[in-house]
Amino acid sequence: MTVHIEFDPDRRFTDQFELQWGRLTDTGERVLRRTARTADAQRLVHAEVHAGKQLDALPGTSYPAQVCRVVEFELNGPDPHVTSTYRGVPVAGQPGAPLPETLLTIFGDLLVAIQTLAKAGLTHGTIMPEFVLWDGTHAQLVNLGETVAVGEPARAALDPQWQPPPGPDGLRLATEAHDVYQAGMVVFCIALQRGPAAAAAVREELGRLAGSALSGLLEGVFADDPRDRPDAHELLRRVEDARYEPVWQSTDPSDATTATIKIPQQYSPQPTATAPAVARAAVPLSPARDEFRRLVDAKRQYREQRGAPQQVAWRFARGLVDVLWYSRDELSSKIIMGVLTLVVVGLPLLLVILVVTNLGGSK
Repeated sequence: MTVHIEFDPDRRFTDQFELQWGRLTDTGERVLRRTARTADAQRLVHAEVHAGKQLDALPGTSYPAQVCRVVEFELNGPDPHVTSTYRGVPVAGQPGAPLPETLLTIFGDLLVAIQTLAKAGLTHGTIMPEFVLWDGTHAQLVNLGETVAVGEPARAALDPQWQPPPGPDGLRLATEAHDVYQAGMVVFCIALQRGPAAAAAVREELGRLAGSALSGLLEGVFADDPRDRPDAHELLRRVEDARYEPVWQSTDPSDATTATIKIPQQYSPQPTATAPAVARAAVPLSPARDEFRRLVDAKRQYREQRGAPQQVAWRFARGLVDVLWYSRDELSSKIIMGVLTLVVVGLPLLLVILVVTNLGGSK
């Protein structure tokens, strides 16, 4: 299918790429075309196209808005390029500290992006403020050219402050824990309006803010051992819980950077005349909240299945019979299968009848 794009006349050049913004004529979605100018840039273009194909091929998963989507590319022509969705502006260019609700949405959207990449066997590896876009409603993770397969060595060409500590074996491998560390660093930087720092320095700073919502949200994220960091699912649960905290502040009253920021109440546990119970329904659901509720529903369904093993066994047997019956078209095969079924079902019944008859006759 041909993709129709209206490109802006202005172009921008970097050391590696020629950049041109545009818009999909069908949907109006904003896109960015990156045309390679160097051999290394061509590698990045190929990597982004490869990552986009893997994400598109995920079974049973709709493409998430939290990750940029490859809409058009050219790899073998004289100007190799890739065009991807580009919704919003980098959070690195946002003036002032964001509202707590905005920060929670950004973090939740990043975690959904990390989970989606992990399902495709990928890690982003370069989650930094310049690659996290914000459009006023949701965040989008862009720049898939540095994605690395899970378990491979992580990219080394990064500012050391953005690199998580190596594992116990001295290796720095691309895992979900690697992306979680960088997403946590993005939240840390934009919440406190400062630059990145080494893991030990961040832990020290969060220790000073012990008791605050930020400290609780990022607890364990900057652990030296990747195995000690919470996974994306656990952090999504924290994001959901933090939405209902009354304040986002430091325990130190003199800390003016955080003590004056309040989180808007999402709902009132006890309905009142000024805050009716239906007020919660007016709050837009975030992707993180949707993902959390989906996982809760999945757990409930799993418990129901474990509580009814007979139903599970019946469904399995019925499915097995359907597979065996429809796997062969020959009439003879179906007759043989029917006879076998009668034998399997009828023989135990016949034995029971004989036993009961013998017991009755012995009296």
